[in-house]
Amino acid sequence: MSNGQIIPFHGDLLDDVVLLLQQTLHADPISHSLFVRKVLIDPNFEPEGAPIALVGGQVVGFGLSIARRLPLEDAPPDFDRGYITLLGVHPGFQQQGIGTQLLQRMEEYLRSRQRRLALVSPYSPNYFTPGVDVNAYAGGLQFFLKNGYQEVYRPIAMDCNLLNLRVPEWVQQREEALLQEGLVVEHYRPELIPALFRFLKAEFPGDWQRFARDAIARIEQGDTPTRLWIAHEKDEVVGYSHFEGERFGPIGVSQSQRGRGIGQVLMYKTLQSMRLLGLHTAFFMWSDDRTAQRLYHAAGFVETRRFALLRKELSNG
Repeated sequence: MSNGQIIPFHGDLLDDVVLLLQQTLHADPISHSLFVRKVLIDPNFEPEGAPIALVGGQVVGFGLSIARRLPLEDAPPDFDRGYITLLGVHPGFQQQGIGTQLLQRMEEYLRSRQRRLALVSPYSPNYFTPGVDVNAYAGGLQFFLKNGYQEVYRPIAMDCNLLNLRVPEWVQQREEALLQEGLVVEHYRPELIPALFRFLKAEFPGDWQRFARDAIARIEQGDTPTRLWIAHEKDEVVGYSHFEGERFGPIGVSQSQRGRGIGQVLMYKTLQSMRLLGLHTAFFMWSDDRTAQRLYHAAGFVETRRFALLRKELSNG
């Protein structure tokens, strides 16, 4: 890169960095507020892990890597790995080695934090996408592959048109049958909080507890309790579903209780709540083909994006 330099993130360049990301990541609109919330106030963010490429004083490239310093609640430790969640180079400055230099700088940062593995980009809680969009950023995928990254698998994002949503009769019948068996599916009540968090800690440790806490806090401040649905039986929670705006999920059922139709009942309860609030679309960013076939297709979800989750072993050299 002639006439340029790579520097750590600097607050005075915030607006220029956000503008660059808007110019380069065309499938992922990143606002000023979103960048602040997902990057700058993340307790694991360090400016050294967020290199900026400058040419003649102009911001022409940016990358974001994260080495977790604070453990994610109840999740298995991941202090052996780091995450690359953003990388963009201005269209007028591509094919000049800038992306390679940014990537090398991020890998050096992760090595300096004793990380042996780099992942693109399943970082909870603040990933932007679960990998590289294989269609929107086909060149970006090839770039990572050329630099030694390997595909792990391909998550999918899906959307559902809520205006067309109809709850099938069999789902209503399944809910009635579950009720006869002693299993209740209902929206949030504060009395269910202790059992809900026992369930989340045991079945889905990590970021799901944050989703629940945030939702509950907003409900108690006046938001609708129907944004959070809970399935419980014999004083124990066995399933949970949630939405925030048009974003559907997370949704999950205890491993021992799967196959009873609890997930389908929770999903339709949540989607119907979204529809009754006047929302037209439900979407989520991360699932797999098997779950899509088993759960989401029946409700009208269709695949909208496919990502490549990538990994690379980081040498000590």
